[in-house]
Amino acid sequence: MTNRKNQQNILELPALQKWINEYGEVNYIKLNESKEFWEQLEIIENYDLKNKNQGEKLAFWLNVYNFITIKSVLFELKKNPNWKGNLSLVSKLRFFILRKHKIAGGRFNLNSIEQKKIRKGFKDPRIHFAINCGSSSCPYLPNQLFTSGNLEKTLDGLTKFFINSTENVCYDEKSNLLYLNKIFSWYSKDFAIEGGIKNFIAKYWKGSIDKLEDSKIYFKKYLWQLNTQ
Repeated sequence: MTNRKNQQNILELPALQKWINEYGEVNYIKLNESKEFWEQLEIIENYDLKNKNQGEKLAFWLNVYNFITIKSVLFELKKNPNWKGNLSLVSKLRFFILRKHKIAGGRFNLNSIEQKKIRKGFKDPRIHFAINCGSSSCPYLPNQLFTSGNLEKTLDGLTKFFINSTENVCYDEKSNLLYLNKIFSWYSKDFAIEGGIKNFIAKYWKGSIDKLEDSKIYFKKYLWQLNTQ
């Protein structure tokens, strides 16, 4: 691999939407056949983050998380074509913690990418709607790659899309219950900087927010089934 390729931006892959349907389901079989996808993983392995600004670094790590998730799913499907997703604790442990990947000259697991590089490094609650863990209840894979130039607009757009999908945020006026994706529970501390979960949702929600403040929250069961077509 040449030094020039080491410095390439990981933005050459066509939009991921060519492998994703309107329900956020991924065609992993076709994606596995993509030469461009595997070339991007090579670039990720040797990418040089020196002299990159904060926006470029966040864009890189968001893209990396989604790419490595796809890579990990493809690895599982290669071992077992009937793999249904991270349905057991052992599977989650192997997928997110035990398996490490070469990234930017170092070795990281998915958990450390999310917790240390993204959450701790940037403290932006919108990131939770920009990364995908390969499960049905995850946010959809973004239909474009992150760049420092599109970062703010894309994070806002993904957050608005997630919050206005009734599978993730649904207010029942009759029972005064606010049904939420469990992501809001797991990362509730991250939303504190925005005044809490309800205040954060209110910033992006298109529905009526008059009674939102007094509503009771119910966190929905998280579906770990693979987001495959």
